[in-house]
Order: sequence, then structure tokens, then C-alpha cells
Amino acid sequence: MELHQIQVAYQAAEDRILCRASFRAEDGSLQEVRSWLTRRMVKALWPAMLEAMEQQVGLDNPQAAHASGHVVEMEHYASVAAIRDSGSFNAAYEDDIRGFPIGETPILVTNANFNLAAGQPIRMNLAPADGSGVEFALPQQVLHGFSSLLQEAVKSAEWDLDLALPGGELAAPVSRALN
Repeated sequence: MELHQIQVAYQAAEDRILCRASFRAEDGSLQEVRSWLTRRMVKALWPAMLEAMEQQVGLDNPQAAHASGHVVEMEHYASVAAIRDSGSFNAAYEDDIRGFPIGETPILVTNANFNLAAGQPIRMNLAPADGSGVEFALPQQVLHGFSSLLQEAVKSAEWDLDLALPGGELAAPVSRALN
């Protein structure tokens, strides 16, 4: 199954973030997996996701490994701009779901792992303490879109988490004066 859409939204009644991901099955119908992310999980997930992105830069472009944080930041802004320009962030989430491979009840994510390979999308595995989880193959643009959605959901949650991108410390040039 290929990823079709992702929705990441804070649910105040649960004080959790609900992630919904839909896939097109071979017959064309939409299948959906749902997962809950707690503040604690997001706090652990974010640095692991950034580390995976930086390592992927080194795998795909070894000569840029020394600047991987800045490359990730540039890729992020370019990817998010492309998604915005295409209107994908404004598209309504399609609710015509025909199946739920791991059940309609969202899994409570307690473990997240990333699998990397040169020239391949990052694979993110989200799993509960017990039972089946879900693994997503996230091409660069989709991963950056997901991270942007996660940043917005955390802002809505008012969890006081700073989901900053790597390389941000050099974003503003330092002015210097010569005497």
C-alpha cells in the first residue's frame, strides 16, 4: 500500500495528538491507520526523527554529511513550500475509509524506530507497548510535511515543546564590525 494522506491534529479531550494515515489498497479503496502521540512520545520522537533525517543526508550525499543539519533545514523549507504551493496542506482529509488494518481504535504509540538505507525513503515504525504497530515509508517531502504538521499540532496543544530544526542556530547572519 502506498501512503495517500496524513492528518496530524491535537485532540484536547484526550490531550494527545491523533495521527491518521490513509493508504490506497490494491482495489483502490482507502485504508486507514490511527495512532495517538502523547507529549512524552513527541518529546522523544522529534530528536530521533531529526537524527534520522541528518543520517539520511550522510547516506545519500556523503560529501554533505558535515553540514547535514543545515541540509535538513533547507530541505524542510523547500519541501514545506512545495507542499503549500501544491495546495496539499489545504486539502480536506478524505474520510471515505473502507478498512482499518490495525483496528479503528488508535494505537497508543510508545516506541518509534527509523530504518535508513541510501537512496531509499526513511521508514518510520510506530508501535504500542503490546501488539501491532505500523511502518511508513516517508519520502523526503512527505517526512518534512509530517514534521510541519507535528509542529503545528504541538503549538495547538500548548505543550511547551520546542520542535526546532537542526541548523537553526546559523539561520540569522551574525553582524561584525572591523575597527
